[in-house]
Amino acid sequence: MILITGATGFIGRSLTRHLTAAGYEWQAYNGRINNPLHLRQQLAGVDVVIHLASSEARGRNRLLQHVDIEGTERLIEECRRAQVQQIIIVSRIGADSYSLQPLLRAKGDIERAIRGSSVPYTIIRAATLFGQGDRFSEIILGLAIWSWPLVWLPGGGTVAMQPLWIEDLARCLVQTVGRTDLLGQTITVAGEERLRYQDIAREILVATGLRRLPFNLPLVLLRPFTTLLFRWWHWPAVTAYFADRFFVPEVADLDSVLRVYGFRPAHLRETSAYLRRPGLRWRLFHR
Repeated sequence: MILITGATGFIGRSLTRHLTAAGYEWQAYNGRINNPLHLRQQLAGVDVVIHLASSEARGRNRLLQHVDIEGTERLIEECRRAQVQQIIIVSRIGADSYSLQPLLRAKGDIERAIRGSSVPYTIIRAATLFGQGDRFSEIILGLAIWSWPLVWLPGGGTVAMQPLWIEDLARCLVQTVGRTDLLGQTITVAGEERLRYQDIAREILVATGLRRLPFNLPLVLLRPFTTLLFRWWHWPAVTAYFADRFFVPEVADLDSVLRVYGFRPAHLRETSAYLRRPGLRWRLFHR
């Protein structure tokens, strides 16, 4: 039995489809991640936990502390009590408890907590993810729609990225379940394309048939600009965590997925059809 936290989120929706197709029995965690009673009840009889729950989309440091860090610490304690055989945690490339970026610092604190526990674990550090309903490619498209006739390129769009298709991450997660050789390991997964942000933006514009003029936004203005426009939103379209991506290159070995999981991840151009689905532009424009 597999318990999934955050099963209805971006990663969770893809993961549950893949688990079902692979014949696994799973259930979604229902309740607050900080509630020990709910955790204890729902962990009964569970062998593997895949922990996806996060407040990242809200863009609030206070919620990172309460939900991501403290919630994960509570989950780990209850997994130890329930004698869970494996907990799989999705982290981020660059996770570091001493990072200047709040999200990477929170992910580093979570990794440190799981490594210091007695629960068998596997940490998967993922690159930026893209796919239907993501908070990356659809944000880029939405910004291009709002900012006609321009497309913003923070820092000139030169930062390097290796975006990973969400379905490929789901495949990695499914293959991680029950693999004893990955216990106690931190695995990095990323796409096989090392692209500059300007190349990614160009691919998205080509895929959707939009024409925009590139506008270089100095990095010194990026955080103040993002805060001024979006901080007051309950569910901001763009958060400071999105802006932070432009200050640290997010790269890994080009064969990171192939070496551990035995398949080659899809390229952005091969999977961009989801950006052309009916009604998406209208929804992004009114987001």
